Amino acid sequence: MLGGLFKPKWQHSNARIRMQALSSLGSDSAELIQLVQSDPNTGVRLEAIAYLTDLPVLLQLGKRTDSIGERARLRLLGLVAHDNSQDAMLVEVFDWLMANPTLVETIARDAQRAPVLRQLAIEQLDDENLLFKIASEDVSRELQYLAASRLQDQDKLKQLEKTQGRNNKKLRLLLKERMTAFQQKEALHQALESMAVDLEALGLSGHWAQEKTQHRVLVQSWQKTVAEAADTDIPAVLDKRFRDAETVFLGRLGKYEKQQAELEPLRAVFLAYLQDAEVLQQTLNERPEELTLSMLDQKLEQWQERWVSAEPLPDEEQQEALNQRWMAAYVALVDKRDTAANDLGAVDSLRRCCSRAESMRKGKRPLQAKQLTALQSEWVQIKRPGLASDVITELESRFHQSMDSLNARLQREAEEREEKLRQMKAELDQMEADLEQEKYGEAIDLHRNISMRLKELGSLDEQSKRGIEQRLRAAAPMVMEFKDWRRWGTDQAREHLIETAQRLENDDSMEPEQRAKEIKALREEWRKLAQMEPGQQRKQWKDFDQKVTAAYEPSKQHFAEQAKQRNEHLQQREAICAQLETMKTETDWSTVDWKAQYAVINERRKDWKKCGTVGHKDWKSVNQRFNDAMDGLEEHLKAERERNFKERQRLMERSVALAEMDDVQAAVSEAKSLQADWQITIPSRPREEQKLWKQFRGPIDAVFARLKDDRQSQRSETDERIQQKDAVCAKLEGLLQLSDEEFIPAARELGELRSAFDGLRDIPRAVLRQLEERFSSAEQAVLNKQEQLRRTIRLAKLDVLAARSAEIKGAGSVVSDDATQIEGETLCLQMEILLDIDTPAAFQQARMEYQIAQMRDAMCSPNERQDIREQGLELLAGWYKLGAMPAEALAQQQARIDVVRQAIAK
Repeated sequence: MLGGLFKPKWQHSNARIRMQALSSLGSDSAELIQLVQSDPNTGVRLEAIAYLTDLPVLLQLGKRTDSIGERARLRLLGLVAHDNSQDAMLVEVFDWLMANPTLVETIARDAQRAPVLRQLAIEQLDDENLLFKIASEDVSRELQYLAASRLQDQDKLKQLEKTQGRNNKKLRLLLKERMTAFQQKEALHQALESMAVDLEALGLSGHWAQEKTQHRVLVQSWQKTVAEAADTDIPAVLDKRFRDAETVFLGRLGKYEKQQAELEPLRAVFLAYLQDAEVLQQTLNERPEELTLSMLDQKLEQWQERWVSAEPLPDEEQQEALNQRWMAAYVALVDKRDTAANDLGAVDSLRRCCSRAESMRKGKRPLQAKQLTALQSEWVQIKRPGLASDVITELESRFHQSMDSLNARLQREAEEREEKLRQMKAELDQMEADLEQEKYGEAIDLHRNISMRLKELGSLDEQSKRGIEQRLRAAAPMVMEFKDWRRWGTDQAREHLIETAQRLENDDSMEPEQRAKEIKALREEWRKLAQMEPGQQRKQWKDFDQKVTAAYEPSKQHFAEQAKQRNEHLQQREAICAQLETMKTETDWSTVDWKAQYAVINERRKDWKKCGTVGHKDWKSVNQRFNDAMDGLEEHLKAERERNFKERQRLMERSVALAEMDDVQAAVSEAKSLQADWQITIPSRPREEQKLWKQFRGPIDAVFARLKDDRQSQRSETDERIQQKDAVCAKLEGLLQLSDEEFIPAARELGELRSAFDGLRDIPRAVLRQLEERFSSAEQAVLNKQEQLRRTIRLAKLDVLAARSAEIKGAGSVVSDDATQIEGETLCLQMEILLDIDTPAAFQQARMEYQIAQMRDAMCSPNERQDIREQGLELLAGWYKLGAMPAEALAQQQARIDVVRQAIAK
């Protein structure tokens, strides 16, 4: 609390007093530097910087980012204008100087400044006169060249070429290049201005199609010219003039196209009518046989009425031109119709005859020879048209094919009738033989079959038919007699079938499918018996049908459940189809999330596969509906798939170009960008995807391999910088091993070691942190040792002072001063309070009173961190300087002083 008393003002505990003491310190003194670097009060440090002239310290402080760094930079700018002693260090912080353009100009103009610093200053100049002066008068050719390279005034360049071109070859070449560049730039401006003038003239002649082409050519020429002159600045006025002219022309063009667009619906109607007429004219010229006279007359009448009733254009001139075109087309059609009338009539007759032949060919009724003869005669009698065309050839081919088919069919039907007649006669012979051999069952079946086939064979000649009927009637009595005997046998078989049906009804263990098969077999057996003896089993049929129906009931329920499941499956499939159809119609395909959409479609496809079976009748329609819905979606997916594949092909081409990039970091950045842009929305076939991915990924892998090699090389450089930093740390640590005599001068290199340590950059953070901790630890140890040596020296000086003080104070037995005794006790109290040492009991009350008395002043002053030992030394020196005092008081105070010295020496 009282440590700030009795010491130099620049060490006073009150910041305001320390600030007042700044003017008494030297501008580059160690005390001022100490205040600037370590004073706990920021205001004092800021004020001290205003007095400091030590440039290295200011440079070090200027690297800070707080207000102290800002004040140090401002102070540095004020000093370096007239101090060139630290130009080499100013190069590193030249960015600070750029904040003062006047200072930069001063440095660029001053030939006494370091060339490297002047070079940086000249690179910031835009004063043409100053640049010209440096280029023409400076003693350094390099700086002359640099100043000349920044000149933009063509006249000054010409003047410089005359005065300096002969003496400086490099400057002469530069001036030549600059003059050539000026000429090219002037030519470029003239070409661009010419394009702007041409563009301003568009839209005034009314030849819009031609002027649209001229506009496109001018824009392309402008873009190409600007691209080729990428290194040349295009005057903003000229660029604005071209853009304004383009805007005006596009406005005129838009107004014209809007007017034309308003008339386009009306014009499109008439143009469509003319197009219809052209198509019909072409048909009449190339394929008139495809038309009929009635069709042609109907079209001409309807089209003429349609043209007249259409809404005319507001522009009478345009409407008149369209009317003339229609009239010419209509007259040509009428003339062509009259010319082709006879030929078209003949073509119609040929078509009708050919159609009858094809209808007979497709019919199922038996053919007659006289029908084919009449049809062939009619075809021959039709007069052929005068034109030769593909339609006539086609009709001829169709008719002859139909007639060939009909004749072959007629021949085939005759052969089939003969074969059937032969078979029936053979079966009649077999029937009569069976009756004689008493094979009545076979005879009955043959009698029934022959009777049925005779009814079906309607085209048989009457004589053959009567002969067969007579033989059937002759065998009928014997056949009827045997039927009565066979009826009794079939009744017994039916009873057996009824019993089997009863067993099936009572058997609950049979599977539904097997039960259905058994019942089907029973019904089939019953049907066969019914064919043998029809019409006589009504009562048995009722019992049989009742039992097989009851036996079929479990299978029926089973199949009904299956049908219900198939219906549910059908509904599920129809729901999937509806979702897909809704997706197609309601999706905004211009903004769709393709990945999500494709995932949903695949999910629907999986759902479709998971669905169970449906009925055979329903499967075809619902499957077709699903395929149609998927095809509709595939149209959009295909377009996106192709677009995405082409986009990724472009990315692949860009990845191939990475091999040509010399800058590895730029190549890596581009590779990362390409990887980020590689997005698959709709995948293509796996083989194509794999091939494209390999082509895309190969160059990128090569780039990262290059990066790995470069990092390995950089790692070597980094290791070298780490070794250098390690050497600086070792050198700093070596200072601590020196003797006191060697340490004091060597410790002055601490600032240089810190600058050397900070100058080694681009080191990994973890290593840098360790080295920084090591250096800071050693640095603090050096500072502590410096402080310890300073205290040791002070103590040695105090020992001398103590010896002299002992002589002075020893005279207290003769002459003593109570004031000196009181002042000594006060100093002892201050030191004991400062160093937190116990005060003898006799002075405890005085200590308390003193502390209370000083409490108010201590609370008014900020509680700042002080070096307690330094303050103790100052107070101890004050005690030694006191005069004589009584021996008893001296002995008491001397004992207290010894304790103080021990505390300070720790």
